[in-house]
Amino acid sequence: MADRRLERLIELDPRVELLSLGPAELKSSLESWLTKCGEPRYRVAQILEAVYRHGATGWASMTTLPTDLRAQLDTHYRFPSIAPHEERESADGTRKFLWKLVDDELVESVLIPTRRRDTVCISSQVGCPLACAFCATGVFGYRRNLTAGEIVDQARRLHVLRGRSDVGMNVVFMGMGEPLLNWKQVATALDILIDSRGLDLGARRITVSTVGVPEEIVALGERFPQVRLAVSLHAARDEVRDEIVPLNRRHPLCELTAACRVWARTTGKRLTFEYVHLPGVNDGEVDALALAELLKRVPAKVNLMRYNPVEGLGFRRPTEAETMAFREAVAELTRSSVTIRASRGLDIEGACGQLRLAREAGAVPAGMSGNAS
Repeated sequence: MADRRLERLIELDPRVELLSLGPAELKSSLESWLTKCGEPRYRVAQILEAVYRHGATGWASMTTLPTDLRAQLDTHYRFPSIAPHEERESADGTRKFLWKLVDDELVESVLIPTRRRDTVCISSQVGCPLACAFCATGVFGYRRNLTAGEIVDQARRLHVLRGRSDVGMNVVFMGMGEPLLNWKQVATALDILIDSRGLDLGARRITVSTVGVPEEIVALGERFPQVRLAVSLHAARDEVRDEIVPLNRRHPLCELTAACRVWARTTGKRLTFEYVHLPGVNDGEVDALALAELLKRVPAKVNLMRYNPVEGLGFRRPTEAETMAFREAVAELTRSSVTIRASRGLDIEGACGQLRLAREAGAVPAGMSGNAS
């Protein structure tokens, strides 16, 4: 079913969204339009270089093009797709960005720098329809899918803003929304991120994170075998996962793990199981045993994350000792790697959805904190 909110975007601004066109489609569209205007074909290369190599934020900044041509392009192609709304920087260097879209919706992305590489965490939906029990994004529900251009523009802008061209950049789809419920737009965005005519990122530097949409997990492996997969597992028993990840009631663990095995066979890679530690909920001895049994069936590593409280949701943050104890309990039962993710951005609402949620409420709730996705 078409996203009616995306149709509304076209009504708001019927111009072609430049950044939503896949590499081949964009080249063809520009060539056709420029030919009609009597412009030489080399203008296409100039435009693509300005957009994807120099991070141009509007037609006016493309000074390699004639002024009249820039004005004509602006009447036909909408560009850019997002506008800066708010930025915060953590004491640990993590930077969180809130972007305003053309329909005034807000969406988040995060830039996480380290000495060896930068990681950009981007969103795929405004809000999220899955309503995981512990998640800030789910609190304000689902608004709409992002366009491919709105997805790509997050990575494109942060690629420029990080200011370190000598340091590699990873892109993770771990922000707001469920990427595989927006598969068509996400697939186009992946094409643009990877293609040499687009952002030209290595596919191995990209990770798509999903709560678990089996059919699209298989499709991801078939179409993008070098892109990495992270599955937000959070529980290895259906009775627990049904409560904290409601999508599990539609796609139980047997379906999810079957799709993960197909993905692993197709790509030849191990996936990552993301596991938010909720003390007293998913960290008992029976949970450790269930997770170890699951790891026998799926080639995966486990990334434990200490939960960062969202006001009103009723879960507490585990102590370091509690998370370490659960990690050791699982590690003793499996040969798979079990690690603990370091928290980042605790002082700036770093976890996905938290800054947006604070803005929805009109203020940052006291005590609200989170780590970057």
